[in-house]
Amino acid sequence: MLDAAICLKSSQLKLLFLIIMISVVMSVYNQAEYLEKAIKSILDQTLTNFEFLILDDGSTDNSREIINDFKDKRIKFFKNKQRQGLAKGLNRLIKESQGDYIARMDGDDISLPTRLAEEVDFLEKNREVVLVGSWVEIIDKKDRAVGYFKHPSDYQEIRKKILSRNLFIHPSVIFRKEAFNEVGGYDEDLAYSQDYDLFLRMAAKFPCRNISKILLQFRWLVDFTKQKEQHRLALKIILKALREYNYHWWEVFKLIKPAFFYLIPIRIKRFYWRRKLNS
Repeated sequence: MLDAAICLKSSQLKLLFLIIMISVVMSVYNQAEYLEKAIKSILDQTLTNFEFLILDDGSTDNSREIINDFKDKRIKFFKNKQRQGLAKGLNRLIKESQGDYIARMDGDDISLPTRLAEEVDFLEKNREVVLVGSWVEIIDKKDRAVGYFKHPSDYQEIRKKILSRNLFIHPSVIFRKEAFNEVGGYDEDLAYSQDYDLFLRMAAKFPCRNISKILLQFRWLVDFTKQKEQHRLALKIILKALREYNYHWWEVFKLIKPAFFYLIPIRIKRFYWRRKLNS
């Protein structure tokens, strides 16, 4: 009886994945060095019923040629003559998408084979949740594991802490397209931290969670010259969330941590992260 139940569950899941359409969206800019592995990791997923929308956002390397080398009917290729930015590119792809679920992917990361299947299964079993991410393994430019990001799974904990820092790894998330449209999509005026802004809006209205399992290898190539601006924008985004979203002004004390990171000199940040990722 147990074997029969397991077989029934397996067949039900297969039927579920045939019915539900997932749209994977990836905007690429000069990521030729890692792009083939990133694309292949999506095409090799155990869940196979998806469309894969890829935008070349005005790359000047051979990213476009690498994308065109893949002859998979699930890939839908878009291109810009000039770079327009991540938020604009992702909004375009999501508008073009057919799926009920939107899965993010970046051109330098690697999704583990069961990522899509496990995340979709989680959302189907937790209908109140509109966005789910996962833990990730941090890898360097040579694919060596150098650390982990293991953010909380419980929504109440996420809701309490998300004003202090981003608790979702952008290329690990899948979200419901309906909820994405309801909160207004990515803010195209932001040069950085568009994901954090989106997650703050989503978490203010809906339950969002992480799966406590590593489902993505996240290539964290830290650009310390951009971190100052990224932290400045994060502070701006948090202040906007306090003013306009479903957060409370008494939570303003949660600005202390991001303000502290903004004020730390770049050389100290560089030393800290190099020690942390190589420990």
